[in-house]
Order: sequence, then C-alpha cells, then structure tokens
Amino acid sequence: MYIYAEYLLLENFIINFIILYVTKHFSRTETSRLRLVIASIIGALYTLVVFFPSLKFMTTFIIKLSISILIIIIAFNPVRLRKFLTLIATFYVVSFVFAGAALALFYLSDFEVYVGNGIFYINNFPLRLLIIAIITSWILIKFSWGYIQSKLSKARVFIPITIEANHNSVDIVALLDTGNSLKDPITDIPVIIAEFSAIKNLLPKDVQNIFLKYKENSLEIISSIMEESIQEMKFRLIPFKSLGKENGMLIGFKPDRVIVNEKDAIKNVTNIIVGIYNNKLSNENDYKALLHPDLLD
Repeated sequence: MYIYAEYLLLENFIINFIILYVTKHFSRTETSRLRLVIASIIGALYTLVVFFPSLKFMTTFIIKLSISILIIIIAFNPVRLRKFLTLIATFYVVSFVFAGAALALFYLSDFEVYVGNGIFYINNFPLRLLIIAIITSWILIKFSWGYIQSKLSKARVFIPITIEANHNSVDIVALLDTGNSLKDPITDIPVIIAEFSAIKNLLPKDVQNIFLKYKENSLEIISSIMEESIQEMKFRLIPFKSLGKENGMLIGFKPDRVIVNEKDAIKNVTNIIVGIYNNKLSNENDYKALLHPDLLD
C-alpha cells in the first residue's frame, strides 16, 4: 500500500480545519481564520510521523495530547483555564463524533486500511463519503449540543444583567435561553430580548410614548418609530419566528454596553442588540429578558 505525503497532508489539513471550525462554532469562541489555518497545518504536519519509524515515540498518548493542546492554543489562544478546558473538551467531542461517523461509513464499504506508528489511514477514501461524514457529524452535534448545554447550564438559568444606554442603566434578571438564536440580520450581532416595561427608561420619551400607545408590536409602531428623527438612539428592525408569532418584527437598538453578572465572572459586552418586546416574557415575572447564549462561554 502506498501513502502519498501530499494527499495525507491535504486531507488532514481539511479535516483539522473543519473540526476546529465546528469547535469554534459550538464553543462560541471568536478567533481568526488565519489561526485556524495555522493550527490545521500543524495538525496535518504531525501525521508525517508515519513516514519516519524512528519517530514512533511521537505517537504516544502524552505527545498526542500535547499536540492537541498546542493546536487549541494556536487556534483560539484561550486566556482562562476554564475556557481552555471548554475548548479542549469540545475539540475532542467533535473529533470523536467526526471519527465515529467516518468509521461507520468505512465499515459499510470496502477500503484498504493502514494502521501503524499510531496512524489510522484509509486508502482512497472517496470525497463523497468524507462529505457525508462531515454532514452526519454536524447533524449529530447540532441536535445533541443544545440538550447537553441546557443540562450543563441549569445552575445559571437566571442571570442578572445591566443594560446601559444614553447615560442611563437598568438592572434586570435575564433567562439564559439556549434556544435563542436571534441575531441582527444585517450585522449578525446577537440579540437580547427585553420587556419594554423593564428598559423603557433607556429610551427617548417620544419612543416611550409610541410603545405605550401601541401595546403590540405592529406596522403602526414600527413605522412611527422609523419615521421619527431620533438623534439619541438608532433603531433597527429584527425579524423573528418565536414569542407566539411566525413572522414577527422587533424594534431593536444598540446599547452602550451590557454587563453580564455571572457567578464566577463579570462580562462587559458592547457588540449586542437589545430587542424591545412590548409584552410579558414571564407570567410569574421572574425574568424580564431572554439572554442570548453567545454572551456566555
């Protein structure tokens, strides 16, 4: 059996990049594409030990773990131990799911396999099966991640937040909503949904009067606000498919910052939109906002 170094490098680079990109997505970690590319190249170069029997010591568990740690540090540069542990755990979960999907497809087919120097290599693995494995892995992680995350986040379902805008601030309790994927369609910025009654003091008086006049978000309230020439605050439209409506519209604004008061840390967020919901989010009044999960590690 022949193994071509250039193919081995290219295939592993692509797979490493996909795994790191999925890790970035599900761990909600900001990083550059260049970092992901460099980390993927290092991971691909490591597979070249298959051509050097004298480097068999490089296939031990400690070395493999060290390479994984190096890849995570290069790709994401985590500054906190907790964030690093989250990233390394997510990286291995994604890798195991991806490998499991690929192996399942392998056992359903007939390919020549090489196992040696700690390397498992499938010869002439078709591109279509690789794409199917990627899609299958993505679906498995996508559908299971929300459940896992909700179980891990039970202890911090309700989180105090402070919203600041126009030299005013309000303190409210937000519900961590793992199903809240609402983002501003133009900037792709996450959206916090907040009750108008809880944040009205942040809004200009004329805008408050419009919300008080129209109790439901409607074309009248949207057109009235958009027609006003308001210098203190810029508003935008946010489409949504929840809160009892399939094709609704929220009025949103960009605050100066949002302070998230977690148990172990205080986070200042400026890249966020607050959507104004002119109704109650909780019948028991135990929370006044829905917190986007991207605001948390």
